[in-house]
Amino acid sequence: MMRRLRQAAALTILAAALLLPASSQGAISFVAATSAGRTRASTTLAITKPTGVAEGDVMIATVSATGSGALTPPSGWTVVKDTTQGTSIRQVTFYKVATASEATSYSFKLGTRRLASGGIIDYRGVNQTVPIDATASASGTSGNAVAPALTTSLPADQVVVAVSFATATTVTPNTGTTERYDKSSTSATTSEAADFAQPTAGTTTAKTAVPLITTAAWIAQTIALREAGQASLAVATSAAPTFSANLDSGDQEPTYTAPLTLNDTRTGGSAGLGWNLTVTSTQFTNGTKTLSSEASKITAVAKACANGGLCTEPTNSITYPVAVPAGAGPPTAVKLFNAAAATGKGLFTVTPTVTVAVPQNSFSGTYTSTLTISVVSGP
Repeated sequence: MMRRLRQAAALTILAAALLLPASSQGAISFVAATSAGRTRASTTLAITKPTGVAEGDVMIATVSATGSGALTPPSGWTVVKDTTQGTSIRQVTFYKVATASEATSYSFKLGTRRLASGGIIDYRGVNQTVPIDATASASGTSGNAVAPALTTSLPADQVVVAVSFATATTVTPNTGTTERYDKSSTSATTSEAADFAQPTAGTTTAKTAVPLITTAAWIAQTIALREAGQASLAVATSAAPTFSANLDSGDQEPTYTAPLTLNDTRTGGSAGLGWNLTVTSTQFTNGTKTLSSEASKITAVAKACANGGLCTEPTNSITYPVAVPAGAGPPTAVKLFNAAAATGKGLFTVTPTVTVAVPQNSFSGTYTSTLTISVVSGP
């Protein structure tokens, strides 16, 4: 007789009741913008600080230059998106969280002498720890600049559409966006930026910027800014793993994965404290028979940045395998993965692999278990 054991889809990861709620701090607001364009080739492009910049604001700078050489920001600026179109043009977007003492202008290095243009937009109400929610980019050799759609993970984002053309032109922004600047260098580049609010999490629509001259190479970047109120430490999943085991050939150790989404966007005194994921479970049971309370163990955990590379990689000190506690009621949880202080900031996928020991003499049937995973501040 063939004996089979399988875990039903009723196995769930319970996280929703364990999340730390985000506090609302108001929507992102536009403060001011400035722009600049070179009238002759140079090794730098200086852009004046926007009027009204205050400590804690987030500035978004986009620089476009002829050629494909590197563009280097001043100290304190972080690369968000770097895109080239062949050897015609390069566009890089940066961000900076404003301090109490900011320079009056910012000088971006162009490497060799080249023509360049760009601008800075100042926003208030952006998450200072993880300001970027998602990014996307596209480029082409002629025609309109189409900034691709992207998927935001949180509500109340502000989406910036930054485009450039390898010629001096004027740009008409997409309907539904608000243009913040449109600036050209002499004959060689044009930089234009617009934005729009994305009140709910989900996929945006592509935005088209229409140049007066349509024969030039172009670059378009879409950048979603995370609202300050979305500052939280949370874990969630929609997973309902299943597996089966054929016991005819002896004891079995089937595996399953439990994909999680981990979000650490805390600010203030809670920022950078690190975090740990804990796990506990109920025993596998078919209603009358159970597997051992020591049946399950986590053998590995994969993790990846889910925020366009704008994460601080978690430093994990947990060694594997980790025995998953199990009982008629969930026992005390144990750590399955952690992030040391000053690491693990951003949006991640964290995927444990769980192995279940199923002895050959197990009664056949449908067994279920509830796995509870929660996130706690501190490593």
